[in-house]
Amino acid sequence: MFYDQLKERFLALAIKHSLLQEPVAISARILSNEEAIGNPTRQDYPLLKGKEFLMAARFKDSQGQAFTDAPSEQISTLEAILDRPFDSVSNRAIFIATLNAVMRSLQPEIMTIHCHDDEPEDCAREMMRRIKQMSIKKVGLVGLQPAILEALVETFGADHVICVDRDESQLGSSKYGVSIKWGDEQETADLFVKSDLVLATGSTVVNGSLPGLLQLAKDAQTEIIFYGTSIAGAAELMNLKRFCFKAV
Repeated sequence: MFYDQLKERFLALAIKHSLLQEPVAISARILSNEEAIGNPTRQDYPLLKGKEFLMAARFKDSQGQAFTDAPSEQISTLEAILDRPFDSVSNRAIFIATLNAVMRSLQPEIMTIHCHDDEPEDCAREMMRRIKQMSIKKVGLVGLQPAILEALVETFGADHVICVDRDESQLGSSKYGVSIKWGDEQETADLFVKSDLVLATGSTVVNGSLPGLLQLAKDAQTEIIFYGTSIAGAAELMNLKRFCFKAV
């Protein structure tokens, strides 16, 4: 249902601006680590460990990106990409990167390019500043983003942070005093029940887990805010809350 609505709204936008009739080529390619995130001081980001890739799509003069573990490279048209089914991570990655590029072209203020060097830590600090204004005591983190996790622990204490991640190498580990849970259905549901606020990686719109997270947030009546560039366009079209303070 979520993806059907997202595609419908994107299609309506494309028709409104007569984009489908234009012979517009959209290329998607895999960015190198330096292109994607620069040269940060800390080296524990998933991008730098080969766990994820950052794909880039270009529409006219605008670029959109999407994190994925199923990258691909191709040149297509907007109409052809809109005709693709959402039956694979690879197809969703192409669609989301494209959506972000088109939304950036139509609304230049939307930040769709990942920040570089040590800016992720600056972004995490700004997140904490915003969250501290919300009377939050316990925060859940879906997706291990190390700068955000460290900032959460410094702000709220390890006992007030819950983290789930589907990276097998993190299974059973602990980071900054927080046990990293696998994030199966029950553990993720528990995270929402126990948290006052959940921060979730925007790459969930690519891997397909986002609709389930929205349902868990609704069931637990817990606010959810997504972070990052992957979800830029979808957040705009689907009215989702998003934190992303250093992207361009």
